[in-house]
Amino acid sequence: MKKIACLSLVVIVNVVGLFIQTSNANAGNKISAGQPLSNIVYQNRNSITGFVFNESRSPISDIHVELLNELYITISRVKTNGSGLFSFRGLANGNYIVKVLPYNANYEEQMRDVSLISISRVEGGGAASEQVDFYLKAKKDINAGPLAAPGVIFVQEVPNNAKKAYEEGISFLQAKKENEGFEKLKTALEIFPKYFLALDRLGTEYVTRGYHQAAFVLLTKAVEVNPRSFSSTFGLGLAQFRLGQGDKAIDSLVRATEIYNESVNGYLWLGIALHSKGKLNEALTALLKANKLGKGEVAEVRWQLARVYKDQKLYSKAAEELEFFLKYNPNAANKEEIKKTIQLLRQKESNK
Repeated sequence: MKKIACLSLVVIVNVVGLFIQTSNANAGNKISAGQPLSNIVYQNRNSITGFVFNESRSPISDIHVELLNELYITISRVKTNGSGLFSFRGLANGNYIVKVLPYNANYEEQMRDVSLISISRVEGGGAASEQVDFYLKAKKDINAGPLAAPGVIFVQEVPNNAKKAYEEGISFLQAKKENEGFEKLKTALEIFPKYFLALDRLGTEYVTRGYHQAAFVLLTKAVEVNPRSFSSTFGLGLAQFRLGQGDKAIDSLVRATEIYNESVNGYLWLGIALHSKGKLNEALTALLKANKLGKGEVAEVRWQLARVYKDQKLYSKAAEELEFFLKYNPNAANKEEIKKTIQLLRQKESNK
C-alpha cells in the first residue's frame, strides 16, 4: 500500500508539474519537465514593480503599463496608482518587456527588458523581484502652441513645482479644458515669473482668442527672456497690431520673419500691417512671399493681395486675385458680392 501511495503521489506531482509547465510555456516561459515543483512555486512568486515619473521626477498616476513576454505578446496590463506605482506579481522565470503606454498624456512611450531568475535551489533562496522605474519624456510637440514654428529649443532652469504646474496646464489644454489649463499656466508664472514656456504658451493662446492686452503683457516679457522665439515675437506683433501700435507691430513682425522665414502667416500679417500704414510696395513684397510659401493655395493671402493691387490701381490683377480667393474658398459667405466686385474691377481696368 505504501508503495502504491508513493507512486500515486509521484504521478500527481508529475501531472501538476506538467500542467504548470504547459501553462507557463504558453506565456513564453521555459520550464523543463524534470524541474522540481518547489522551484516552480518559487518562480511564481517572482515580481516586477516600479514607478512612473515625469521629467521633473513627479509621479504620474493612471498611466497604462503592459507586461509582454519575449515574443512581444501582452501578458498583463495595469495602471499606475496615485504614487505612480505599478506591479506585476506571480511571475515565472523568464525574459519580459515592461512597456509604458501614456495614452491621452503628452509623454513618449518607453519600454525596458527585465530578466527574472529565482534562486530556489540554494537553501534560503527565494523569488526574484525587480524594480524598474521610468522617467517619461515629454513629446516633442508638447510645447507647440497655436503660433509655434520649428526653431532652437530654449533651455532654462525651472523650479520643479512650476514645471509641474506648466505640464498640468498643457495637459488640460490638450484635453480641451481651457479654463483649467490657463489657471495652471498662471500658477506656473506665479511661482516663476520668467518661465519662458509658460509666458509664450499663455500669451499666444490669449492672442488667438482676442485677449490682446493680456497677450501683449505676457509676450513682451517672453521676448525679453527669449528674443529668438518666433512664436512670442510673432504673437507680440499680432497683439501690437490689434492694439493700434502699427509701427511697433511692423518691427515685431519683421523680426519674426527674420527668426523664421518660412512662415506663411508671418509674411501674411507683415503684409497686412504694412498695408495698413500705406506702404504698398513693401506690403506687396511680403504678401508675394507668403503666397509663394503657401504655394498659391492660401485664400487669405489671395484676398490681401487683391486689396493691395486695388489700392495700386492694378484692377485686373486685383480681380484675378479675387478669383483665386473664391477658388480656394468656394464657400465664402459673401461669394455673390465678390463676384460683382470682380466684374467692377474688370470694368475699371477697361476704362483706364
